[in-house]
Amino acid sequence: MTTIVKMDKEIIMHKMQELCSLLLQDEGYKEMREMIDQFAADEQATEQYERFMEKHQALEEKERQHIELLESEIKIYEEEERALYDHPLIRRFIYAQREFSQLHQQISNYFTKSVELNRLPEAKELKKEACGCGGSCSGH
Repeated sequence: MTTIVKMDKEIIMHKMQELCSLLLQDEGYKEMREMIDQFAADEQATEQYERFMEKHQALEEKERQHIELLESEIKIYEEEERALYDHPLIRRFIYAQREFSQLHQQISNYFTKSVELNRLPEAKELKKEACGCGGSCSGH
């Protein structure tokens, strides 16, 4: 007969609430949240960003299908990408989005590494996988 083993998730969820509470109180978080809210409230900025993302996905799809991109397509894409960073609300949105994504990745890596090692990882063990490349990129 197989015994079913379950972890006590209640204490883990309590600690997660504490962690998220700290995050929500952090001044940096509040500023980045404001960046996202300002972007979301600006219809022109969100439309510009969405149009660019649609173009980005279309070009990626062409690449997946091994369809060669035209030089004119690449030039227009690069101009539109530059225009995103020229727009202060979009630039700040992209920055905030990247910061939140990196924090999420760090938390995920810490959890994964803890389970993998069956102990808390040391800083040097986390740095190798911080970008997800396993140490193969030049950033290490």
